Amino acid sequence: MKVMNLKTRWLVALAVALVLGGCVKVEQTLTLKKDGSGTLDMRYGMSEQTIAQMDAMQTMAESMGQEAEDAGSENPFDFDEAEVREQFEAEAPEGVELVSLNSESIDGWKYMNLKLTFDDLAALRETEFFSDGAMSLTKNADGNYVLVQSTGAEDAMPPTPSGGSEVAEAAMLQQMAGMFAGMRIVTTVVAPSEVIESNATETDGRKASWVFDVDEDPTVLSKLQNMSLRMVFKGKGVDIAEFGSAEAEPEAAKE
Repeated sequence: MKVMNLKTRWLVALAVALVLGGCVKVEQTLTLKKDGSGTLDMRYGMSEQTIAQMDAMQTMAESMGQEAEDAGSENPFDFDEAEVREQFEAEAPEGVELVSLNSESIDGWKYMNLKLTFDDLAALRETEFFSDGAMSLTKNADGNYVLVQSTGAEDAMPPTPSGGSEVAEAAMLQQMAGMFAGMRIVTTVVAPSEVIESNATETDGRKASWVFDVDEDPTVLSKLQNMSLRMVFKGKGVDIAEFGSAEAEPEAAKE
């Protein structure tokens, strides 16, 4: 993956999925400790066939005198370990460290696995992975922590129909799902205490996961347009500095 911000990553990755028919998988797990430090594990993948198509498109664009990014042919995912490490270390904010990085090929797919450690969420927010996506951590009236993170996908998604019949809207979503077939994005947050409320797909103890799988649920495309990931975890025994504000949580935060 190029070291790019969250919104740009969504924008370009979804454009790739649209043009080349899905073939994009992203999994990330944010683990938060009681003092606010933690880890971010990320795994992203693209089919080798799609990578070859992207490379061909980029070569064609360059032969015509166009920059790959301007021509829409730049691959949003970088699978060169040395390049990813160099880009990250050149731009990483203080308090964030890249501790492991490796690429692999499995069953016709190319994957990159990386692990970051961070001193606090505010530092992680300054990395290129999150800099354009709103994130906040605040305490509510009960003394519990509220974590809100924007997907950054609202500008990346094609508009869904509004004001039409349910049949027309269902048909449009089905058509869009066909174009994005194979796309699967999973975001998991492991809190330092019990999760007591969330809009996640799955919640178990301290863990909440948001699963965006077009093959299983075509409606995730419309949900992504206004979706923010929101969770509330117990504040007892946890001491994390608050940051951000309620502005990071739009009205349409819940599914």
